[in-house]
Amino acid sequence: MCQLLGISSNKKVDIQFSLREFQHRGKVNYHGWGFAFYQGRDWKIIKEPLSLAEKDIKDERFQFKSKIIIGHVRLASCGSQSHLNTHPFKNNKWVFAHNGTVSGIMKEPQFALASLKPEGGTDSEYAFCYLLEKIGSGLENIKEVLQAEALKIRQYGNFNFLFSDGKTLFAHGDNSLYYVQRKAPFSEATLKDEQYTINLEEIKAPDEKAILIATEPLTANEKWKRLQGIKIFRNGEVLKQKSD
Repeated sequence: MCQLLGISSNKKVDIQFSLREFQHRGKVNYHGWGFAFYQGRDWKIIKEPLSLAEKDIKDERFQFKSKIIIGHVRLASCGSQSHLNTHPFKNNKWVFAHNGTVSGIMKEPQFALASLKPEGGTDSEYAFCYLLEKIGSGLENIKEVLQAEALKIRQYGNFNFLFSDGKTLFAHGDNSLYYVQRKAPFSEATLKDEQYTINLEEIKAPDEKAILIATEPLTANEKWKRLQGIKIFRNGEVLKQKSD
């Protein structure tokens, strides 16, 4: 299945450590890779309909830093192997990446799109457009809207996703999504498949906080938590909501 990677931090960070592990996920999810990262006042997106496992992750393209990063490796289940169908997707200030298959919504009248039109042919981008239409300008109740609509969509398949405006990272966990927080006091972290260990204290600022989100835990010795339903992250923290 496709794999997601998300980061929310209070400082600009790179993904070089996590990317060493995430690259392994591209071996079986070889139809595309992509990363969206917020810089200045807008998103920058790099992506290709190719395997991440074949890329040189030391390349300059992967040296970006940001407070919010959304990554994805794709195994195509709906839509051809093409640049347009490669995640993440962007529409105005929003970026979205999805893991799962919900192609049934594309034929259901209740999910018909009123104004937005996907550029590609994936169910993922279709669901993104649908969520944007439902949110509209009502940002004050965005969590409730995302939660309610995600419950409807997940009736048609698995619906794990990352969704962000560059300031806040929204994540929906359905059948497989996990997160971990890194903050002082930092300790060692060992990548799950790569079996590479790093002392985080040596590379992190004392006041740095970061949330990492992944379809499957990236490290073997950190306490990853199962993410179910909607969680909201900002500046490396989980935002508490009245409904939590």
